[in-house]
Amino acid sequence: MLKKKNTYRQGLLTFLSYKTSEGNSIAACEELCLLVEEKDSELARLKILANAKSYLCNVIENKLGEHLLNQSLPKEIKDEFAQFVKITKNLNSFQRYQEKIEDIIKEDNCYVA
Repeated sequence: MLKKKNTYRQGLLTFLSYKTSEGNSIAACEELCLLVEEKDSELARLKILANAKSYLCNVIENKLGEHLLNQSLPKEIKDEFAQFVKITKNLNSFQRYQEKIEDIIKEDNCYVA
């Protein structure tokens, strides 16, 4: 199934978070190629969402190119996440979720020309 391209007006951002073997929490946004590492998992999730909102509004308001809304995380991060999911038995220790671009735009009052 082909994934729809994100635009200035609509699309989906995919977030994932997990604990590293060192005990730190990683939170990432796939389509914006953003990554946060923190000791606290809730702080990591809050920071990645805030960073994604800021990045999204900046790209949209400055018309920097929709290609910046359709990136991909480095293979190493995807592999690390996949490995973590594979070996962990605690389903509460990782998350994958999505946010709609149009909801973020509305919530944060991003200007869409």
